[in-house]
Amino acid sequence: MTPRHSWIRASLVAATLPALAFAGPTRASTIPNLFADSLVIGGFDYPVGMAFLPDRRLLVIEQKTAKIRLVIHGALGPGDPVATLPSVEIAGTEQGLLGIAVDPGWPARPYLYVHADDPTGFMRISRYTVTGDLSFTGNGALSVDPASRYDLVNDVPDDAPNHNGGTLRFGPDGFLYDSEGDDAKFCPAQDTTSLVGKILRLDVSRLPAGPGSAPRALVAPAGNPFASHPDSNARLVWAMGLRNPFRFGVDPTNGALWIGDVGDMRYEEIDQVTVPGANLGWPFREGPVGTGFSCGSAGTAPIYYYDDGPTAAAIIGGGVYRRPPGSSTGLPADYEGDVFLSDYYYGFLRRVKLSGRTWGIAPPEPGQPSALNWGTGFDAVSEWQVGPDGALWYCRQAVNYANDTGEIRCIVSRTPTSTTPTDSVSHALFFAPQPNPSPAGVSFRWDLPHAAPVRLVIYDATGRRVRTFERPAGSPNVLLWDRIDDHGRLVRPGMYLARLDVGGAHFDHRFALIR
Repeated sequence: MTPRHSWIRASLVAATLPALAFAGPTRASTIPNLFADSLVIGGFDYPVGMAFLPDRRLLVIEQKTAKIRLVIHGALGPGDPVATLPSVEIAGTEQGLLGIAVDPGWPARPYLYVHADDPTGFMRISRYTVTGDLSFTGNGALSVDPASRYDLVNDVPDDAPNHNGGTLRFGPDGFLYDSEGDDAKFCPAQDTTSLVGKILRLDVSRLPAGPGSAPRALVAPAGNPFASHPDSNARLVWAMGLRNPFRFGVDPTNGALWIGDVGDMRYEEIDQVTVPGANLGWPFREGPVGTGFSCGSAGTAPIYYYDDGPTAAAIIGGGVYRRPPGSSTGLPADYEGDVFLSDYYYGFLRRVKLSGRTWGIAPPEPGQPSALNWGTGFDAVSEWQVGPDGALWYCRQAVNYANDTGEIRCIVSRTPTSTTPTDSVSHALFFAPQPNPSPAGVSFRWDLPHAAPVRLVIYDATGRRVRTFERPAGSPNVLLWDRIDDHGRLVRPGMYLARLDVGGAHFDHRFALIR
């Protein structure tokens, strides 16, 4: 694989960490009018992935420092970093600490799982035990002892500095799914006895506490498609025929996988896996065409692909959008079941929709930069996730590929997200808070089709009500919040939600307060 098809530039190298969150420049995106792209926290050293705890604390991993960072209420948590993991190979441009997942049994099962390159020349999937404020009853501080490492798999070949895969996701079935690149070896992606070029499905429920290393039989689910295969590697395989499935998502409703497979010389593609044992075709096929390799077969065709053009290209699969129950800032109902994807180098964000039995680009929204691209300005984005709030969260490794400019951001809807009003105030507009992020006060502005009473409520990241404003009909349509809560106390930095209630409808915006 040449550098033009890498998912990360060679210039992304480790650097020292900044002292403060929100350090460095930001990069503006262009998205449809009724959406906002908000900074959650910045100043990371090439963050590559993230994982939410059930209580909405966020863990962010840095690729080259091998640090696990803790974000609480939009700011770095006490005792950050949670850990700096030893024995992580960072020499290659695509090597390092690449993926993280939280055990679905948290906090009773206080485990983190990581996907990393090891200096021994192998990829590994490891579990670490977490201690500290697991249930978030205090300050939320967490810690990981590197000596608690338990390897689920530690012998996936890593001879090349690229094609390492890197995603870990738990499915609704409770099993852990992992993506492995083909290690630039091509044909082994079609060999069930080789773990490269695969999606693995692992059982973590039977692992003993403490450090160690798992035999294959302990992590191989009985329901895997090759569970009766004589080779122990094959018993871990869920899907095959992939080149570099760097990022994928799991549909929480049915367990389907949505895989962004980075292409070689012609096409980037999104693959859908709905049945165990699926073959996605690489290296026999790339996108819609044959490659000339004789190994394997065409397998299952991608649901969407695009020509990767004359310059660097790398698809970042965002997965399917499913709004979590009870979320406050979810995307509109029409987005349910749509698939998002971006390109690491071109920086576009696309929305793909199912129409009948065919997947294609969704109809454009007002303000969309082009009929093809739902958004632009998303270069160097390494991961997308639907957050517990229903927003579309993403991890940007760097702005203009500069050190210490990595960001966590989210896209939220400006349209009503729950109750349906019965009168014309459904056409009210609630504008983005200004400034955002803010080191001082925050200004809110709205437009109504006719005079009506307004209620503006500020919530913190845990959903706790912080400040309530009531405005009678005919009041000015602007309000300045001085960061004082309902008890007269100055609120701390972090992420907040502003909800405007009017005429039976509510409109939401997220914003950040900084020091």
